[in-house]
Amino acid sequence: MGFFDRLSRLLRANLNDLVSKAEDPVKILDQSVADMQADLVKLRQAVALAIASQKRIVNQADQAETQVRTWYERAQLAIQKGEDGLAREALTRRKSFQESAASFSSQGQSQKGQVEMLKRSLRALEDKIAGAKAKKDMLKARAQAAQAQQQ
Repeated sequence: MGFFDRLSRLLRANLNDLVSKAEDPVKILDQSVADMQADLVKLRQAVALAIASQKRIVNQADQAETQVRTWYERAQLAIQKGEDGLAREALTRRKSFQESAASFSSQGQSQKGQVEMLKRSLRALEDKIAGAKAKKDMLKARAQAAQAQQQ
């Protein structure tokens, strides 16, 4: 058993050494920044979708409010004509649209909060990427200087 343990340890040590020699810090930094850029693109898409959803909800709330006013006017007209049954039906529909408008309004507020949170995340990621790029450039310069001194 001791022989196989030693052989296993020797193989792992040599493989780790090969991987360490193959690693290029500059390439790893470039890949890290590229990954962050890909995340930034995805986050921008999410923000755009959230904003579009928010606008759609606001439009639906506005339409419901318009319907509320329309059905109220119809109820008033029915009362003026002495048709109480139609007035009740119009007021029932008005109430339905009021509930819809309230629901859309609360959804809009919730969506607004989510959009703001996504925008903050987007700004934070943009700042993080800018910092990473600056640090990458600094580390590249250090690596080149160290390589020049070594030669």
